[in-house]
Amino acid sequence: MARATAPAVRLTGVAKSFGEGYAVSRVDLSIAQNEFFSILGPSGCGKTTLMRMITGFETPTEGEIELNGVPASGLPAHKRDLNMLFQSYALFPHLDVYENVAFELKVRKKARDSVPRAVRDALALVRLEGYEKRRISQLSGGQRQRVALARALVSHPSLILLDEPLGALDQKLRADMQLELKRLQREVGVTFVYVTHDQEEALTMSDRIAVMEAGRILQVDTPRAIYESPATRFVANFIGTSNFLSGRLARGGTALAVDGLGEIPVPRTDLPDGTGVHLAVRPENVRVTAAGTPVESGAVSLRATLRQEVYLGSGVRYHCALPGELPFVAEVAGAQGDAVAVGDEVVVSWSPQRSRVLAE
Repeated sequence: MARATAPAVRLTGVAKSFGEGYAVSRVDLSIAQNEFFSILGPSGCGKTTLMRMITGFETPTEGEIELNGVPASGLPAHKRDLNMLFQSYALFPHLDVYENVAFELKVRKKARDSVPRAVRDALALVRLEGYEKRRISQLSGGQRQRVALARALVSHPSLILLDEPLGALDQKLRADMQLELKRLQREVGVTFVYVTHDQEEALTMSDRIAVMEAGRILQVDTPRAIYESPATRFVANFIGTSNFLSGRLARGGTALAVDGLGEIPVPRTDLPDGTGVHLAVRPENVRVTAAGTPVESGAVSLRATLRQEVYLGSGVRYHCALPGELPFVAEVAGAQGDAVAVGDEVVVSWSPQRSRVLAE
């Protein structure tokens, strides 16, 4: 019997090829018991293929998959202790809510006398008590999502995989369901593997995130670490937005020499001088002030021209141009302290410790 401490999911060298190319390229990954784990990446990066191999809908070309410490090779999807939740919900329109949820138990051949109680409990978890006899056509999009979630939970699987499950919902309902999914995951104590291309969803709900690009996992970490300490330029630009300055390290790894801008102070790095790197600066860490206004002591400051101002409600986004027309963006919360206008010569500034050096 597998140890209780075994990961819910372990992938070792898992790859999937279609023809000459790899959709997933030799992935190593471990997902803990009762973890809300998100796989995040753009369309076509391989995240859905990776999920389908975990479920058993696809067979790996290479590597091994373990579920709760048990090898899953050769185990068909219906015999794996997991369920899936799709963006399309996959509900049966000719069945009512009760019958849709109970269908999962019938497929798994649960004792008939245990079904009513299990269905009631699952509907209570998703706050749909009293909806048993409603037809699917009588439900809102959010209610249909809850029925699909109740059906996924009713058999008490150890693992639930969710493939873009909120994609069909409007923005407000989507935000509400993000919190609801996290509440349910904590309350039930089940492992969630959540596949999405939506950065905000992943940051809002996840205990950890794996960022994928071109079939590879580039970084696995907590949402805060992924956002504040991205491992690559792709991660820094895909999770939120970043300004990038490219050049070569100087002064013992404490400065970046950028053509046309001179030497810019950076957080100390162990990479040797002359190494080509990118410097990532988040827009919210940048201040925009009128030319000639003093900046904070120790801050990096560069002259720029303000090209566009965008009102965000919670603040303002400033699109600036550095010398050589290099774009640079700042986002300022609330009211801007120093009056600036489109076309003005301005100064963009930030603390060196609020930037990130990324090796090429």
